[in-house]
Order: sequence, then structure tokens, then C-alpha cells
Amino acid sequence: MAGYREHVTVSGLLGIAYSLAAVFLFGYTAVQATIAAALTWIAGMLPDLDSESGRPVKELTGVTAALAPLLLLQNVHALGVSDDRCMLFALLSYAFAKYGGAFLLGKLTVHRGMFHSIPALIIAAELTFVAYHSDDVRVRLLMGIGVGIGFLSHLVLDEMYSVQWDGSRVRLKKSAGTAMKFFGDEAIPNGVALGMLLLLSYVSLVQAGIVREPGTEPAPDVIQVTTELDDAPPFRIAGEPEDTQLR
Repeated sequence: MAGYREHVTVSGLLGIAYSLAAVFLFGYTAVQATIAAALTWIAGMLPDLDSESGRPVKELTGVTAALAPLLLLQNVHALGVSDDRCMLFALLSYAFAKYGGAFLLGKLTVHRGMFHSIPALIIAAELTFVAYHSDDVRVRLLMGIGVGIGFLSHLVLDEMYSVQWDGSRVRLKKSAGTAMKFFGDEAIPNGVALGMLLLLSYVSLVQAGIVREPGTEPAPDVIQVTTELDDAPPFRIAGEPEDTQLR
């Protein structure tokens, strides 16, 4: 499989190309494109959250711990939460992502498990779309697609490095096919991934306006406005007050 340096380099270059395309082809602002580039670069390391070595997990938990409070502050400010509570929530989210998240990942995941899969890619992209606070759906799509591109680059590199060629024949490593997969070997991780995928897909479609939220009625396509009154005469002349003086 590809090394940590290869993943960081490729996802970083993809992030730069993605940001340039966002600005010059699709009309996004430079700030929005820069954020998308950073998310693309970070997403190129996300599948290694289940890594058994220390460096990828340490780097990723540090970046995640820095991003979690920022995403949280985006959303709680929109809800009108006070500044003191925002600060408290930010500190708690940092502590959980930095320490609790690393502990849970070490206990609940195995290397090349469902973190290296197509469902995990879609979950990461949809989670970014849902968590990123913006009134413009296009901006949220920009961020979510960027995460998907970075995540995909990691999976593709791992599959490419699982193929060996010695000049005369091609040989596949044991890790071949373990990155670009839809299901793992364990039923529980498969079920959890499928449940998260279905839930986030539904929430994303609702927030994008593609699926109507239950209990709501769609707005009428055409609103008819009329000025006709049944009992009103066709012409009405307003009477002039008696004490009116013309100047």
C-alpha cells in the first residue's frame, strides 16, 4: 500500500487543482476554494484513521481535533447560543476528538476495515455536506465533493501499490482489493456503515431540497394574484373635502 507521504502529496496536489477549478470554472470565491482545498488534502489521510502505526493516527486526530470546534461553532452560532456556551462546546469537542476519538478508534477499528471502503468515502462526503454551515447549497456541495475526492485518492493509491510488476509478470499483494470494497468481513461494521450511509444520504437529500421533509407541503409553483372585486364599481371618484384650498 502507499505510504503516508504519498497520500499527503497526492491529496494536496488534488486539493490545489480542485480549488483552481472551483474559482475559474465554477465561480466560487478564493476563500471558499481554499477551504475546499484544505478539506481535500485532509481527506486524503482519513482512511488511515484505522492505521495500526502511530503517525497517521496522531496527525489525523490532531487535525480532526482542530476542525471539530470550528464546525461546531459554525452551527451553534446560527442557533443563537451564547458566547460562553460556544466556548464550552468548542473545548469539549476538542477534548473528545483529541483523546476520546483516538481511544475509540484504537478499540473499535481494524486496519483495512470499513474505513477503507466506498461506503466510508460516501459517508465522509455526506457528513461534510451536513456539518458545514452555509445557506448556499453549492458551497456545501463544494466541501463535500472535495472530501470525497481526497478520500478516493487514498483508496486508489492503496490499490495501485498493491500491484507489483517485476518486469516480466504482474503479481498482486494480499492487500489487493481491500481498499476499493463495498463490504468487509465482519457483519457488525458492515451494518453500522450501511445504517450511517442510509441516514446521512436521507439527511443530505432533504437539506439539498431534493427530498421533501415529512410533514411539510411543497410551495405552489404559481401564485395567482387578482385585483378583481365582485362588489366594487368599475369607476370610483374620490370626493374633495369641502375646506380644500387650491394654491
